[in-house]
Amino acid sequence: MNKGNLTGWLLIFAALTFWMSWYLMPDPGTVDTVHILNIVKDNRTAVLASVIIQITSSVLYVLALFYFMRQINPGKTTMAGIVLLGIGTLGFCSDAFFHLLAWFMTDNSVTIQTDVIRVMDFMQTDGVTFLLPILLPFFAGNIVLAIGLNRQKIVSKNPQFILISALLVGVLSEVVVSKIIGYRIPGVMLTVLGLFAVAQISIGVKFIRYKMQAAIA
Repeated sequence: MNKGNLTGWLLIFAALTFWMSWYLMPDPGTVDTVHILNIVKDNRTAVLASVIIQITSSVLYVLALFYFMRQINPGKTTMAGIVLLGIGTLGFCSDAFFHLLAWFMTDNSVTIQTDVIRVMDFMQTDGVTFLLPILLPFFAGNIVLAIGLNRQKIVSKNPQFILISALLVGVLSEVVVSKIIGYRIPGVMLTVLGLFAVAQISIGVKFIRYKMQAAIA
């Protein structure tokens, strides 16, 4: 396997494990502390598997980004996307340890009481304020990277359209429907995350094709 193919496959597997990690997490996107503890307690095996896969996915993203740097001469937009996605991967990996904490707190040896709930409250409020600045670039970075690669004629515009559409759906669902109307639509966040994974897989496939065509030429 040449390095061009390896780069594409790393991104594809990173995207697949990204979505798989969220698929195994019960009710992704919720911030209700008591609800989180209850659903994690009922799905502890799946949550632990999700944590392991999430960390694995983060490693794959980092490797893919390193190989991108070796395979292409990134323009300014592409470079900005790589940097943002790299920072976002730090946040994505850090988020796995938030989930690991919730997994441990629901162990039978831990009594769920006021202090435990206070810790989870902190992690879902003040703790998240530390996480978001390095997690949100993950989503922005994907969009910027897709735009940059398209400008360099490496991928089509399809990935950026999918990513922007997913972001708009996520914002409308969580901000407009959830915050203003007060109703959470089941499965929306998992669908949004799935669309991000689809776009990343598309970039990986197109990058493999691009490198194969370049090798033939």
